[in-house]
Amino acid sequence: MGRAPRGAARRPRARAPGASRARDARRGSRRVSPSELVDLLEGLDPLSELPRTGWVLRGVASPESLAAHSFGVAVAAMAIVDALREEGATVDGERVLRMALLHDAAEAKTGDIPMPRKTPAMQEALHAMEAAVIEDLLPEPYRALWTEAEAKDSLEARIVKAADKVQMMAKLRVYERQHRGRLDEFWANPKNERAMGFPFVERVFREIRTRAGR
Repeated sequence: MGRAPRGAARRPRARAPGASRARDARRGSRRVSPSELVDLLEGLDPLSELPRTGWVLRGVASPESLAAHSFGVAVAAMAIVDALREEGATVDGERVLRMALLHDAAEAKTGDIPMPRKTPAMQEALHAMEAAVIEDLLPEPYRALWTEAEAKDSLEARIVKAADKVQMMAKLRVYERQHRGRLDEFWANPKNERAMGFPFVERVFREIRTRAGR
C-alpha cells in the first residue's frame, strides 16, 4: 500500500475499546455533572481572594492568593515532571497537575494556617477537619487526588510537594527583591527546601539561593 501524500491529514490511531476509560480510572477521574462543576467552582472561589497567611504574618502587604500559589505550584510541577522524564522516570503528568491544582482546596473553607503555628495535635486535628471539608467540597472523582497529595507517598504526590516548596522559595526571592516583609527566617528553615529526593529540585533550590546571594 502506498504512503499518503505529504501534508495529507493522518487518521487518528484507533484505541482499544475501553482503553480511555481504564486510563481515566487509574487517574481517579470520571466526568463530573454540570451541577457538580458549578458547585466546585463556587466552592473553590475563595482561593482567589484568600492570602497566603505566612507572608501576611511577616509583613508582606497584599501577598499572593492561595489560587495564585496553586498556579505557581502547577507550573513548577510541570517542569519537574519534564526533568524526571528526561532522566528516564515514568510519571503520570496529568495526575501531577490535577493534584497541584487541588492540593490546597480545603483552604477555601479553613483558610491558610501557617506551619509554625501547628503543633502535632493541631496538625492531626486540622487534617481531620480538612478531610471533612473535602468530602463536601470536591466531587467524588477528585477527592482521591487530594488524599493522595496529602499522603505524599506516590511519586506524583512527592512531585507536588517538591513543587509546593519550589514555588514558595521562588516567591520569597521575588518579595525580597521588592523589599517586602521580614523574610530571613524562611532561609533558615531546612523544611522549606525539601527536594523530596529529586536531584533536579535540589539544583533549583541552589539556583534560587545563588540568585538571592544566600
